[in-house]
Amino acid sequence: MESPLSNPYATPSANLYGSASGGAADAVSPSTIAQLAGTKPWVRFISVLMWIAICLIILGIIIAGAAMTLGASKSIGTPELILIGAYGVMIFFYIYPAMKMWKFANRVKSLMATRSLSDLDAALTEQRKLWKFVGIFTIITLCIYLVAVIGFVALGAGAALKSGAFNR
Repeated sequence: MESPLSNPYATPSANLYGSASGGAADAVSPSTIAQLAGTKPWVRFISVLMWIAICLIILGIIIAGAAMTLGASKSIGTPELILIGAYGVMIFFYIYPAMKMWKFANRVKSLMATRSLSDLDAALTEQRKLWKFVGIFTIITLCIYLVAVIGFVALGAGAALKSGAFNR
């Protein structure tokens, strides 16, 4: 069987899925690795701070729950439960980004050791998932703000109408 390179009249072909050789052409450039390596300590730092915040929120929930059950009121009311629930929900908004940042830093560490495109893809996948979450969370937050502003304006206008502020 002859090689495709030995027949100048053969139909041209291209490897659409990249080189399967695993050679130097598949290695990530040192400048790309240097750029990602420069972000790794900062991403790890923010991730550690987020994990500390998660632990502090959990500790706060435990202390608040204990104070409410052992405190002078001897009963937990609806506002206290809503507050504890809000902090519980807040934990989940911290856990996912903290995990993605931690995984990104780990993938960059792997990339620094192997210089492989698959490790670069893994690092960028973690980065994409983080920013997708942040984008969706931002959209939801902006919608909540919009509803709150409309609600406060409506409440203010209703209170002004009820008090007769516009009857002159």
